[in-house]
Amino acid sequence: MHKALGAIHIHSTYSDGSESIEKIAKIAKKAGLDWIVITDHNSLGGYLDNKEGWHYGVAVLIGEEISPDLSNHYLGLGINSFISEKAQTEEYINEVKKQGGIGFIAHPDESINRKNSHKPLRWSDWNIKGFDGIELWNYLSDWTDSMAESNLYLDYLFRMKKLSGPTEKTKKWWDELNNQAPDKIIPGIAGVDAHSFVYNVCGISIKVFDYIDSFKAVLNEIYLDNKLSNSFEEAKRQILNSLKLGRNSMINKHWSKKNKTFDFFIQNLYEKAYPGDFIRLDSETALNINLPRKANIKLLHNGELILEKSFKDYIFKDLKQGKYRLEVFYKEYPWIFTNPIIVQ
Repeated sequence: MHKALGAIHIHSTYSDGSESIEKIAKIAKKAGLDWIVITDHNSLGGYLDNKEGWHYGVAVLIGEEISPDLSNHYLGLGINSFISEKAQTEEYINEVKKQGGIGFIAHPDESINRKNSHKPLRWSDWNIKGFDGIELWNYLSDWTDSMAESNLYLDYLFRMKKLSGPTEKTKKWWDELNNQAPDKIIPGIAGVDAHSFVYNVCGISIKVFDYIDSFKAVLNEIYLDNKLSNSFEEAKRQILNSLKLGRNSMINKHWSKKNKTFDFFIQNLYEKAYPGDFIRLDSETALNINLPRKANIKLLHNGELILEKSFKDYIFKDLKQGKYRLEVFYKEYPWIFTNPIIVQ
């Protein structure tokens, strides 16, 4: 099994980001990322200008954040034609699919009880069908939900400690969708929602949530059967296929110990399965968790909590058929959320 670390939901100068796609890729390389996905608001300009490809050794994929004014933002990945935000929600969901792309509902549950003036951009229809997955955790939304303008500077300074992780409502919806589809995985992804905002303070330009800052936060680690290809088209296929199948975990890299990764897999007599995979239940089937540091874990089966414990390494053997996923908290801070593994 090979792993590749990347960031999704990034804005460039093609919409309201502050840097070019090439510069963002250079920053991603510095942050140790293998791939990134640019999703400018209501723009596929970077793709149409042939900016997709390898930059500084980073695979740069370009999609679109279809962004109506008030709600229902949608990440269209792997598309090749601009999709208007003026279309009806069902229409742009279907259009992403028609183009052979993958669609993720963006920041569906931004808080309506914010202590600041930033209006939440929520998803309005939680009964809608046809989308591929959910942006389970959005770094910028999470922080903005808890940010108080009266305490702005301290909240920003300690921003990692202000994150609460995916909302309970979003996780419940995600689990329900997965329970309704026992033979497939409705994938979750993490988004940085990176803009690198520039503010002028006393004649000095200051960047807030700079790209390098975001690329050390809420990321996606994908699982690949083969090493990420040197061919961009093949690497793009590998990345999109992993995200479509839920072969990824969502990680706040800030709490990871240097470059050490974690393992969450289920193994039987013959094979090993990672998030997004299927595995047959036999007499030797066991679930393994290996963390780079001791943390608090929650193990869920079909969305129901079955184990909550603090440890660094753990083997769980009392397995049944169904979907297993993992949540990890370093102390009380959200750290890792995996897509499910299906035991058959």
